[in-house]
Amino acid sequence: MKLFRWALRELRRSWRMSLFFVLNLSLGLTGFIALEAYKTALENHLRSNRQQILGADLALSARRELTDEELSALRDVTGDAPGSVVYDFFAMVASPQGSRLVLVKAIDDRYPLYGELTLSDGKKLVPEPDGIWVYPELLEQLGVKTGDRLKLGDLQLTLREVITQDSTQTFRSAGIAPRVFIDRAALPKSGLLQFGSTFTKSHLFRAPREEDADLWQKRLFERIKDSAVQVETSRESGEDSNRQLNFLSDFLGLVALVALFLAALGAAYIWRLFLQQRTKDVAILRSLGLDGTDAVLLYVIEALILGTVALLPAILAAQILFPILNQALSTLTPFALTPLLTGSSVLMGLGLSLGVSLLVALPFLLRLRDIHPAQLFSEEKFNPELDLKRPWAFLPALILLWALAVLQAKSFFVGSLFTGALLGVLFILSAGGWVLLRVLADIRSGPWEIRQGLRSAGRRRIASLAVFIALGLGSLLMNILPQVKASLQDELRIEGPSKVPSLFLFDIQDEQVGPVQDFLKERQVDLAHLSPLIRSRILKVNGQDFERQLNDSAFRTREEDREARMRNRGVNLSFRPALADSETVTEGRPMEGAWNAESGRRPQLSVEERYAGRMGLKIGDVLLFDVQGVELEGEIVNLRKVRWTSFQPNFFVLIQEGVLDDAPKTWIAGVPRLSTEQKNGLQSELTRRFTNVSVVDVARTVNDLMKVADQMSWSLELMAALSVLTGAVVLYSIARSQVRHRRWELNLIKILGASPAKVRLYLLSEFAVLAFLSSLLGSCLSVIVSSTLLWQMFDGGFTVDPAWILGTTLFVTVLGVVVSERAAAKVVRERPLNLLRGE
Repeated sequence: MKLFRWALRELRRSWRMSLFFVLNLSLGLTGFIALEAYKTALENHLRSNRQQILGADLALSARRELTDEELSALRDVTGDAPGSVVYDFFAMVASPQGSRLVLVKAIDDRYPLYGELTLSDGKKLVPEPDGIWVYPELLEQLGVKTGDRLKLGDLQLTLREVITQDSTQTFRSAGIAPRVFIDRAALPKSGLLQFGSTFTKSHLFRAPREEDADLWQKRLFERIKDSAVQVETSRESGEDSNRQLNFLSDFLGLVALVALFLAALGAAYIWRLFLQQRTKDVAILRSLGLDGTDAVLLYVIEALILGTVALLPAILAAQILFPILNQALSTLTPFALTPLLTGSSVLMGLGLSLGVSLLVALPFLLRLRDIHPAQLFSEEKFNPELDLKRPWAFLPALILLWALAVLQAKSFFVGSLFTGALLGVLFILSAGGWVLLRVLADIRSGPWEIRQGLRSAGRRRIASLAVFIALGLGSLLMNILPQVKASLQDELRIEGPSKVPSLFLFDIQDEQVGPVQDFLKERQVDLAHLSPLIRSRILKVNGQDFERQLNDSAFRTREEDREARMRNRGVNLSFRPALADSETVTEGRPMEGAWNAESGRRPQLSVEERYAGRMGLKIGDVLLFDVQGVELEGEIVNLRKVRWTSFQPNFFVLIQEGVLDDAPKTWIAGVPRLSTEQKNGLQSELTRRFTNVSVVDVARTVNDLMKVADQMSWSLELMAALSVLTGAVVLYSIARSQVRHRRWELNLIKILGASPAKVRLYLLSEFAVLAFLSSLLGSCLSVIVSSTLLWQMFDGGFTVDPAWILGTTLFVTVLGVVVSERAAAKVVRERPLNLLRGE
């Protein structure tokens, strides 16, 4: 209790230090707490609406019709529970003004079992055989209105109404096509579902109790072994439905972690300065009998008090930030979220605040135990710098950083990579800053004010390095997303000498390949990258059953989720005479020519390298496939890299030619770049001539993807701005403490004849050069980080945006000058006589 009172008294005496420590830490915590509130609101909404999102308690779905055995198992397990059957597939819908790819949902009058489909007239959707119901955006795209006729396959349907609310939709921009709803009874006459057509058939059920759905799922897994048959409960649907937003919130958390790191950096510097100023106080306490442990404990208590106080402004700031973050993400969800700061969020913030404040102080506090009372009376002999003889003192902070990165990214790999990258960037900024500061310290020419300012930055390296790292990291964050976005736009550009196709065709039947090619040749258009698609599923790998993966652990990484999704679905096979220009063999040997059945060797396989990594496959593995009822073995002979942004037909698994040439299949292909008029006309003609062939407008799809990227990047840039603001506060704290520490020096310069303007220029040149050099180095490092991120996520090329780098460098430099000028204004205006009188 006595130590606690002393701690409070000392913090009140040093209220300015306490204020800046709290302000630094609060800014770093704000992003975390706001993001946690957003995640809580999103999770609560999905949890409370999970049955409406799935439209059922349990859904069994497959990209094929169920076998009699599977249907029997389904009936045995679910009994006479209320149910509904839904078909989902892509198709072309046409009006006299044009055509558009849509996602067709063929439903019955019981769909959805939970939730509702609300129309613009306020009524509920009741399917009719000659009707079609569309999303609002389709009206403008097709130039139609309620009551107009639309062509879907061989059907002529009347546009009944517009859907204004769909409780089963969660991620507004997730698909490449808007939804339309038709009566399932009209499907047989549509001509859309032919042999080999791509569709998903879902059997939905309403359970007597929600818990019964979990029991049904377990029994169905025991009866149905095919991993391509998905069995999902409403609980899992709620978790998976906003996967894109989950990934976005993961990366938002990592950006917030950088802001917290910057805040910790500023807090560490403030704490170091505070201990340096409190040397005499500690000396007196030690001489009066306070032992080393209690001396350390005193400042531990102070750190914990400051950490607790820092939580309050962080919570208030988070409440302000939450609506802004929610607005940035509102275009991605069809529902509004309500801010929810729960007790667990507050406890998380409190634990984080206490942990950070204690860990940043720990390396400095340990020095107090080694200093004897006699030494403490000589202030010059105490230097509270980092003790490199105790490297373990840094381990708790590093472990906390790594643990937070893993928890935010939901990935051990991404969290570890982020931690390593952050430490690497920190090392480069520190090393680069150290070299530049040494150069500045040796400057001998130039105007007096600027020369002395630059040399001053070089002499005070600890403070200068803290500023350098804070502003350098802020500049790096501000540049990463714009650089990635610029590279993606260049990679996916439709105009100019682009290899990206104008149209992408799929569901071409075997007997339609020739007619489609002839149709295009008549219009002087080639069919590019024509590729077969054969549906299959993996039965065994090296003789071991390749079964569905179930994971009931409390903490699942994103890699585990992705592997489970990949494992629990079928695989499309294809073959081609040679690799496309978007593919490169990275390991192994190229596949030989056509397979010879008499050779006695297994057919050769080529597997995409990332898919192989997720599935645990390697060269030499033998895979057993079920190709539409026929078992087929193949051996992996190479792994290849695929550039998915090419929009060319690419596959995870290619098989040697001559094996599946006669297997039932559909075809996919691209149409090379056309003018807008040619593309629109060709798309409409294709839809009229080949009603079952689906056509993707690649330009429209790319534009939609870039719009989603813009919506997502806005929220990320918001968090990056928070990091830059934190860096500015760190700069202000350091600049202010440095100026106050150098009051005698600055006033002595005035006494010797320097005007306040020259003293201001002397100080501003010091911080301006730090801001310029750190922002320039941080912006250049962002090129390396951005290109690595782009390669890791998209395997794409990289394009530098020099204008953004220059703009960021100038912005951070100006920000540094303005902030440091405000921090130094009071001392610069101070009259030397006042200082002498005060002494």
